[in-house]
Amino acid sequence: MRSMTSVLIVDDEPAVRDIMARWVSSLGLQSKTASSADEALATEMHRDHPHTAVVIATAYTSLLDSERQPPPVADLLIKPFQRERFALALDRGLQWRKQALDEVRWQSVLSAEIRDRSREISSDLRARATADTEIAVLTQMIAEAVPDVMRHGERVARFALSVARELSLALDARRLLELAARFHDVGKTAMPHALLAKPSPLTSGELVIMRRHVDIGADIMMSTRTLTDLAPIVRATHESFGGSGYPRRLRGGEIPLASRIITVIDAYDAMTEERQHHVAVDSGEAITELLRCSGTQFDPDVLGAFLSVLSRH
Repeated sequence: MRSMTSVLIVDDEPAVRDIMARWVSSLGLQSKTASSADEALATEMHRDHPHTAVVIATAYTSLLDSERQPPPVADLLIKPFQRERFALALDRGLQWRKQALDEVRWQSVLSAEIRDRSREISSDLRARATADTEIAVLTQMIAEAVPDVMRHGERVARFALSVARELSLALDARRLLELAARFHDVGKTAMPHALLAKPSPLTSGELVIMRRHVDIGADIMMSTRTLTDLAPIVRATHESFGGSGYPRRLRGGEIPLASRIITVIDAYDAMTEERQHHVAVDSGEAITELLRCSGTQFDPDVLGAFLSVLSRH
């Protein structure tokens, strides 16, 4: 049996709630009512049915004032309103719900594609590469799948080596950093082409999926024979020094030093290179932005070393 579409009605007058509930039922829809925004938030409908359309009707916009985060609202009715306006609100609610469900289905398709592609990459890498050729094979795979990502990784790796020398890192640490910088976006090889080449900005749901590339990249590294030490570095390249990054919200020294270095250079390269939906800025503007985020997104000591390197270029 097909589940019935639901509408949550929030109104502070019982009689009005009853009328609107009858209107909803007459259209073959299921209704649930609440007398205030707080009561609506306390219901289990939004938790159990997160794609329920919410239409709020009130004579006072202060009804919406609450310290708690309200659910997404499909429409707001200011009383008095006519039945035609209510019908329009319901139609908007139905469209809102359809779009929400379409987004869920789309994310499911993308997630399945990512899972399959990730397994395929790891399997292909194991089949094509020996311990001696893993770096060369992985480089070729990235260059074939996402050439812009490979070029970006090579630029980041060159700067990373310079920063490593500035910080007097040991030779072994420099080599590890160089490889991690080159392959830090390897997880994007498993990202659907529909996201990588999308001509418009990603939706919030698509952005969540795209952010999985760091975990996928770490998993690919773990599937290798000789590059497993890169996994924790790759996974942490989008963490922020202040703790607001992803995927694990690490902060400060919890983030591997190599990852902190890559994060700074990655941001600089992203700002100064032309990208989809992004116009490149000059080095001065990029440096201003890096300094603005020092201590929150970027390690101040690492940023200082990077700026020293830039000053000599």
